[in-house]
Amino acid sequence: MLMEAAMERHRDTLRVFAYRMLGSLLEAERLVEQVFSLASSQSRSYDARESTSALLYGATVRICLDVLATQPRRTLPALNYPPTESSEQPAAPKDTSSWLEPFPDELYTEFMHESAAGYEAREIISLPFIAALQCIPPRERAIFIFCDTMDWHPDQVADVVKISNSEVGNLLDRARGIMVQQYRAEAGRREPPAQPKATALLMRYLHAWERANLDELMSRLTHEVTLQMPPSSSWYHGTDAVRRYLVSHAFNGEAQGRWRLLPRRANGQFALGTYELDDTGLEYVAHSIQVLTFEEDLVSEIISFGNRMLFPPFTLRSRVIAQGRMLP
Repeated sequence: MLMEAAMERHRDTLRVFAYRMLGSLLEAERLVEQVFSLASSQSRSYDARESTSALLYGATVRICLDVLATQPRRTLPALNYPPTESSEQPAAPKDTSSWLEPFPDELYTEFMHESAAGYEAREIISLPFIAALQCIPPRERAIFIFCDTMDWHPDQVADVVKISNSEVGNLLDRARGIMVQQYRAEAGRREPPAQPKATALLMRYLHAWERANLDELMSRLTHEVTLQMPPSSSWYHGTDAVRRYLVSHAFNGEAQGRWRLLPRRANGQFALGTYELDDTGLEYVAHSIQVLTFEEDLVSEIISFGNRMLFPPFTLRSRVIAQGRMLP
């Protein structure tokens, strides 16, 4: 019981560590369960907090490195592909293992923490930061996460990763150099609007979407807005391209009442669980998790993660009852 209680205290931080390593919430959840199962099977008892931490993080690093050795680097469409022409159909979905996933703010307990390296809590869970981490080779990535987001001393890292102190320093220098090249701090430090205005802005966007009021929705977007839709590699840039996509797809035909959106938060930003009305008209079915980035009062980026497996971690059901269509 003592071992299980000690392990449980590390669950949240292990999940975040694994998410930063893998870029996947669902993989991180599975990996933490695997680590706990492995640690529970150990014959020795680890009573000291430090020993428990070393055991759990050592196992987490090893499993992360094994996973990363066999899967592609996770990314976002706009980081790897040119924008899709407004007249083109979206590309067919690719394997979900190719794409980053959002992370619920409710599972992230570090918003009051600021690391010694100068990264604020919101920044080190932001999608731009997570995307840049994926550009670092896996072992160097682990060292960077320990030292520059968790503020671990190199001696601690060397003990967990089972390498020398000098090697920790060399790998950390290499990782920091890659982050300088790959990471735009101004993107990672974007914050949602402050309350009480924030709720009103989000609700205006939500209501415009649910009513399929295209003109109202477009008035809530910046001129240079981007719309990404993993697992499709297609993405659209600018209001003209986004409007054309919405007219042809999300809002085609009789779209009023087709969508229902439930507010959440992800990666330090506003998010929405998006549901689509089924053929019976009686239920809304899980469709995607939208993560929004605001630029002052307007939305500058929409990333719509089309993976229904993401709904449970965001405390969202797979289906919700339709209680009548929205009125005009």
